Amino acid sequence: MSQAAAPLLRKLRLKFIALNMALACVVLAASFATICYMDYRSDVDEVYRTLAITVNRAGERPQLVPDHGPLLPAPDGTGETAGAGDGTATYGPDAVAQHEGPAAPSGDGASAQEAPLAIGSAGGDSAPETGDEQFAPPQIGGPHGMGDNALPVATYYCESGTIAQIVDQSSAAVPDSLLASALNLAAADPQSHGYLADAGLFFAKREAGHGLIVAFADGGAASSWQGLAWGLAGVGVAALGVLFLLNLQLSTWALGPVQRAWSQQQQFIADASHELKTPLTVILANNAILRQRGGETVASQGQWIESTQMEAERMQALVTDMLDLARPAAIASAEQPAPALDFSRLVEGEALTFEAVAFERNLVWEAAVAEGVSVRGNASRLQRLVAVLLDNACKYTDEGGTVEVTLRTEGAEAVLSVRNSGEPIAREDLPHLFDRFYRADKARTQAGVQAAVPEGYGLGLAIAADIAQAHKGALTVSSTAEEGTAFTLRLPLA
Repeated sequence: MSQAAAPLLRKLRLKFIALNMALACVVLAASFATICYMDYRSDVDEVYRTLAITVNRAGERPQLVPDHGPLLPAPDGTGETAGAGDGTATYGPDAVAQHEGPAAPSGDGASAQEAPLAIGSAGGDSAPETGDEQFAPPQIGGPHGMGDNALPVATYYCESGTIAQIVDQSSAAVPDSLLASALNLAAADPQSHGYLADAGLFFAKREAGHGLIVAFADGGAASSWQGLAWGLAGVGVAALGVLFLLNLQLSTWALGPVQRAWSQQQQFIADASHELKTPLTVILANNAILRQRGGETVASQGQWIESTQMEAERMQALVTDMLDLARPAAIASAEQPAPALDFSRLVEGEALTFEAVAFERNLVWEAAVAEGVSVRGNASRLQRLVAVLLDNACKYTDEGGTVEVTLRTEGAEAVLSVRNSGEPIAREDLPHLFDRFYRADKARTQAGVQAAVPEGYGLGLAIAADIAQAHKGALTVSSTAEEGTAFTLRLPLA
């Protein structure tokens, strides 16, 4: 790879990796966000389901919702907190009592159900004792939260501005400083359940008797998604690290064809420049001689003029071949669908032309062309392909050798085979015969042929292979000492 190609390919590789990593980040982020949201919604639905069950169970047990207390009156002694101008009952922090539910069976004499029990205070006040034990459930809501504990529920009955906790349906308590505002917010909410952001509480409510049953659950009950998010973040970072390493390898593999194409292009330019340099050098040298001998006649300068003409024709042939290499793909795409042509007639015409060349070189010429073989394509391009194969066979056949040309059909294909005797092509040269500017061992060309036919540039077979590919065909070669060298062209029938 050239120095100029390295920065370009490096930029392409960085863009390839960056694009893949960005796409992976977006996909992982979207997937993980969806998973976390689904987990959060599942937790929220479970909280609401638990709260709904709690308030329904409390409402279905009438003994838990008496018509008259044990409810503590509001601070003004009227059962309603002062300042409720619209007549709606509101609850103050001092209007709190506990309702025990049905009396516990006698036996141990020490139960939280023997007398109303005040809930735990957020300020650290101790709750009154009842018998030998006290009702001191964990507190929920506010900044302390419940973390990852099992879902605790605090259930309250509210009537006329007073509050009683339903102990039998409670496994937690709301702090006194938070309870009144939480109940007011829950009572004012038009929905039967929801989330109180200021209090950090989920709630569910239902009317019961003359009052309202409200069940609370801590907002942290739906926070398991946060731990899941951290876990997924760790998995995502690890996955991106592995993907980055894979992208390094994948980018090398994906850009391999680009690198090879760039190298081939640079090599083609270098080879073409080298091939053009030789005739140009000869032409310039001949012109320099002609200028030095300006006083001589044109006839006496004939050898220099002839040499210049020959080198100019060689340059013209090389430029034509280079244009042919750039043309087949464009022609194939522009001429679809290509017209049908009589391939048998085309091969016969070229075979007759090269039969004279074979006769001059004392070669045995054998041609067997099936009639009526038609293919689709560009006649001039296919004629060039056949001419390259026949010329190549004549050029590399020893004097007295044989050239066989056969055209037949096999299934849905036309098969043209050009076989010549002589030295086989070296095994290491076979894979490169269709490469541009590649020439096999020059020893295969006999001295007499070299004198009669100028050495080519190594573009003929490359041109033939490109023409075959442009016509949806294939050109292959085989070479052994016993069978000789055979080029086989396969084209789809029209």
